[in-house]
Amino acid sequence: MLRHGLAALACGLLIGGCATDSRQLEEASAATEGYEEVDDLFIVDCLLPGQVRKLGTQTYFTPRRPIRTTAKDCRIRGGEYVAYDRADYRSALNVWLGRAEAGDPEAQNYVGEIFEKGLGREPDYVSAAEWYRKAAEQGYARAQINLGFLFEKGLGVEQDLATALNWYRRASGVAEDQLVYRSEYDDRLDELREELSTELERSRRQVDALQDQLERLRAERDQLQRRLEETAARSAEPAPEGDVEIGDIEIVEPTSDEESEQLAEELADARERIATLEELFTQVREERETLEARLSELPPRRSAEAPDSEPDPLRLPEGTTAEVDGIEFGRYYALIIGNQDYQYLEDLISPISDAERVRDVLEEKYGFSTIFLPNADEARILNALNDLYEQVGPKDNLLIYYAGHGSLSERERRQRGYWLPVNARRERLVHWINNSVISDHLDRIRARSILVVADSCYAGALASESSALLLPSGEGELDPETIRNGLQRRSRIVISSGGVKPVLDTIDQEHSLFARSLLEVLRRNEGILRENMLFAHVAATVRRRSEDLPLPQTPEMRPIRAAGHAGGDFYFVPLSDARES
Repeated sequence: MLRHGLAALACGLLIGGCATDSRQLEEASAATEGYEEVDDLFIVDCLLPGQVRKLGTQTYFTPRRPIRTTAKDCRIRGGEYVAYDRADYRSALNVWLGRAEAGDPEAQNYVGEIFEKGLGREPDYVSAAEWYRKAAEQGYARAQINLGFLFEKGLGVEQDLATALNWYRRASGVAEDQLVYRSEYDDRLDELREELSTELERSRRQVDALQDQLERLRAERDQLQRRLEETAARSAEPAPEGDVEIGDIEIVEPTSDEESEQLAEELADARERIATLEELFTQVREERETLEARLSELPPRRSAEAPDSEPDPLRLPEGTTAEVDGIEFGRYYALIIGNQDYQYLEDLISPISDAERVRDVLEEKYGFSTIFLPNADEARILNALNDLYEQVGPKDNLLIYYAGHGSLSERERRQRGYWLPVNARRERLVHWINNSVISDHLDRIRARSILVVADSCYAGALASESSALLLPSGEGELDPETIRNGLQRRSRIVISSGGVKPVLDTIDQEHSLFARSLLEVLRRNEGILRENMLFAHVAATVRRRSEDLPLPQTPEMRPIRAAGHAGGDFYFVPLSDARES
């Protein structure tokens, strides 16, 4: 069934569900100290006080420092933030503007993002472009990608695809032939959809023509039948009796056997053609009934809420560093969320099974240290993201796999996507987790590379734009220079099962279409696998297998600009290739 509830309702991502084995129970029953209230876990623009420093006999204060951190962390460190008006651009500018004007590229980029987002007013793309350019010209990759996006879309600057692509390339540090637009990829998909739509319309016209032809043939058959009966009746009439005047006699040519035979042949031909057309219509009806039956057997849509429970803090196992041919890839961690049993929304079928299998292959084949959250509510998910900040280092890699309900809402000025925890309610946003909150945490987490794999409806909304850069599939082997280049830059990427559209929950009562394809690629792989190579294989398999389904499915890969993607890559390293340290 479909993984979406209402249009602005809930839709599902593929993530794990209830803990049923001892291992899950151990993970879910960790100590509860350190649990934070939800409001304390939102990311805010925090202005820290200056530090007291000594230089010889002199004591002085450093300037106040802006950071993005949780509300509680800001309070603990004596910082200042706006508690009840976080979406106001003036309060955010007060935090970052001074440092930006002093020339700090990170602060300049944040000021640009404040103007681009609008934060309580209309976006100011012209100002955003000016601040992005200041940081981009200093080599700040995140600002280079943001500026490239504005040039690609023509926001605040004159649209110039060549300039946009050059900024993307500078941010990614790749050669000219290694980078293409996501929009170009979408254009090719649109052409394919248009071809299929044209073929479907042509087929419908053929059906209409067949039906008209069938009606005409039936009318012709009836006419021939009447003529044949009339001919037979005239042949059987007796000759006139008595004396008849010559002038009263009507000369009638006798009906020949040839005319009767000809009419009989035409009637037989008409009946044969009608039988052929009726057989075609019988086939069409049978195909329609088959499709209706398959549609009725589809799993439920992914949208729903679960019992209240106290969130458990994450305790990631100690990871090991993967190394291949002298290249250190860092430690690998995974947060795996599976939401299946909802309190107020429709339950799902496959998220737990999908999440468990993904966990197994990541641990056994790629050496990930994992945490599995089955049936997680809002507080547990946000606490988990907060805990990752403390435990994941700047050279580490983090994969977040989410399966469960998702939703899309257009109540605000902009269209927004949501993850729906198990305590979410229909049509009430109070426990829905806004994608902007998720991307804020992804920005704060210090990992070098973060890959979000989301099997749900509208999962692609985590990256608000369907553009920025997309690397080619790279069927060949990755050379050491390319790998090192990808590891030097920050990476924040989402691979979603169906972009900003509904997706199917499960086809075979065990796995979703997307999860099955993902598992097959991860299991089959025998070498270093970049995230775009994973995406290319998974997307091709999903599109092919969904062609005959009522809801064709097209996965998407997008950089998460709001989380600070700077052109880096995420690599999967099989244990057979890696030397752990």
